[in-house]
Amino acid sequence: MSNLLHANFVRLWKNIIFRIGLAFMFLAGSALVLKQYEQMRVYGVPVTLGGTFWGYAFLIGVVSAIFCSLFLGVEYSDGTMRNKIMVGHKRTDIYFSNLINNILATLLLCLSYILSNIILGIPLIGIKDFDLKKMILLLSGSVVMVTALCAVFTMISMLIQNKAVAPVICIVGMFLMIGMVTEVERMLEQPQYYYDDTLNPNYLEGAKRERYEFLYNFLPAGQATQYASGKTENVGEMCLYSAGIAVITTGLGIFFFRRKDIK
Repeated sequence: MSNLLHANFVRLWKNIIFRIGLAFMFLAGSALVLKQYEQMRVYGVPVTLGGTFWGYAFLIGVVSAIFCSLFLGVEYSDGTMRNKIMVGHKRTDIYFSNLINNILATLLLCLSYILSNIILGIPLIGIKDFDLKKMILLLSGSVVMVTALCAVFTMISMLIQNKAVAPVICIVGMFLMIGMVTEVERMLEQPQYYYDDTLNPNYLEGAKRERYEFLYNFLPAGQATQYASGKTENVGEMCLYSAGIAVITTGLGIFFFRRKDIK
């Protein structure tokens, strides 16, 4: 599998989508830092670097969906996938090498965003609000979340040979999940009472609230929203869900890929 990984990494550094992704994540992080700094300088609003530092968690879902699906889609259209099998590479090795490549590439995209916050954010805003334990929790949780996202996108891209269809499913699916999570978050944040102490009929209670909280913690987009906001209350639970998603989707992906007729 080492040869497969090496070939993937060589192709990765030449990949234009990956380079665009690195530039986008760096510029996005820089723009958010400068916006925070402007609010502090012009309006005197107290800001912290934590307000932008974890923003990559929310952005990376869509960026990863685009990269993973397009990067693997080319392997089918160019005949690379078929050639790998013909020269004797095991399908399981091919699958894992692509998954590892996607995970590492996506983490590098996250790192590009983080570097922008370090290079610009620390001199302009400072790091007085940073708590080491919280930082480790958020970084660890987001890495597991990224692994789950890449596992899902890899499964879809490895099982769908059409290089136009797989990206659409990954990207549209990610946006639909974000939309669902946005609605779930809105419902969970409903106050129990209005300002005049009257009961809010939309406030979720009991089993219904538990179901919504489960979705919020289970779906990677919900996890991304919490990490981007710097929330650590449910990190352990979310890591377990992400690990489960990664294991199940990878298992299913390998199972069906080994039986797939590669054209």
